[in-house]
Amino acid sequence: MKKEKLINITKEENKYGPNHLRNQILVNLITAIRSLGTIAIIPIFYSYGALATTLAAAGFFLTDFIDGYLARKLHVESFFGSLLDAVSDKSFGIVCLILLSTLNPIFLVIIGLELGIFAINYNSLQRGNNAKSSLAGKAKTVLLAASIVGSYFCYAAPTLKEILNYVNISSFNKLLELNPQLISTILAIPVIGASLYVAHDYAKTAQVQDELVVSEEITPTKEKRSLKEIAAEKKALLQKKKELLKEGKELKTRSEIIHDLFDTEFYLKHRDGGIKKLLYKPIKKGSE
Repeated sequence: MKKEKLINITKEENKYGPNHLRNQILVNLITAIRSLGTIAIIPIFYSYGALATTLAAAGFFLTDFIDGYLARKLHVESFFGSLLDAVSDKSFGIVCLILLSTLNPIFLVIIGLELGIFAINYNSLQRGNNAKSSLAGKAKTVLLAASIVGSYFCYAAPTLKEILNYVNISSFNKLLELNPQLISTILAIPVIGASLYVAHDYAKTAQVQDELVVSEEITPTKEKRSLKEIAAEKKALLQKKKELLKEGKELKTRSEIIHDLFDTEFYLKHRDGGIKKLLYKPIKKGSE
């Protein structure tokens, strides 16, 4: 029985190419490196200083672009990779910001905004919406990475100055003597603006998705209604939407969830449908 199951898995992998499983493991390992960076960046910061942290942070952030490129290039996208990537991005970014906040308190503002964006997306997912990252969200992530690496570099300037002077290079002395807290604040301000915009964008998108049911169910009327009545009706419709999402569906088995978690074809087909596509399946007729 186990032999037959192994044969079926092998055949299923072959439809993506003979190296599909190997390539998928490789890409997920690159993403996992960034997860390990969440822990590693702390002793690097306290033991080796800002310059080493700058180089390490740049390397870990680079894995975010490498794994995404390879996943698309090698056709190994999956829900597991997508979830691992999202968790790695958020956790590594938050830890880097916490460390920077010990040098410049303005980064506490960005931490609050990052947690706020996470809360908006999480609540949207809980209501059955699709909290897919937007173009603005991806641009904000790039800006955040650049700000973090640049800010660490500002605090690495004294060490870098010593190194350059040691090899008789003094051309950058004036630049490296600039106030690091001022420069890092300047780098942080665009990230704050971008984060505020992204938070508003995600909240607006979630609201539009919530009101899809409202637009389908409410018959246009000329009667004026109070805000309290509108809020009550919206709450009732959202509850109805939640019930409709569960109607005609059942929870997948553990083996089905594990299969779909790593299956590229399933991910490409359902990536815009939200996480519920991974957990639930339609009830087959006659099985009730």
